[in-house]
Amino acid sequence: MERGFWETAWKTADPARIREAAERFDPREEPLLACLREREAETVCDAGCGCGLWSLYLASLGYRVSGFDLSAEAVALTRDLLREQGYPAGDFRAADVRETGFPDGAFDAVLAREVLDHLPIREAREALVELLRILRPGGCLLLSLDETDEDYKAQPHRVSPEGDYIYTAGKWKGMVFHPYSPAEIEKLTRGHGAKLLPAEHGFAVLIEK
Repeated sequence: MERGFWETAWKTADPARIREAAERFDPREEPLLACLREREAETVCDAGCGCGLWSLYLASLGYRVSGFDLSAEAVALTRDLLREQGYPAGDFRAADVRETGFPDGAFDAVLAREVLDHLPIREAREALVELLRILRPGGCLLLSLDETDEDYKAQPHRVSPEGDYIYTAGKWKGMVFHPYSPAEIEKLTRGHGAKLLPAEHGFAVLIEK
């Protein structure tokens, strides 16, 4: 995994702009949120929490939120954002999505938004196993995968034998993106009973344990 790219990206993030984004952030119609409500989840892991926008939103809805990110800088931003808004920072840690360190069955739900698509496909398969491990029996894993737009195609990159885009120059140098389709999602999640949900952009995936 390209830890250096994400550390640099979050290290240069402006906390003031993150606070402004949090004030505008309103994903209430997200199909993944409906899954949390329908299953009466209480504990949620924000996998790949980034700067904490989703962690803050989930906390504001009353969920007990913990999470992790590959970038320690991102984890610090998340903790600061939650505390500034009066919410407990919970258990947030710097960790690899393939080895989170959380115990088996720790969460009612795990939310991984635009995380697995930024891994080589081989690592995404390992990450899926780990995210299911930390999910309690009867819990749900919620994934979102980004669409392959013109920017993804235009930025300088090479393509690995397994179809991963590895960016070699420009603003995304060092980043990885794996383009998904419904057929690719089926291969990634085979054997786990995954369901594709309606999504305005990209793909939303539900896996029930």
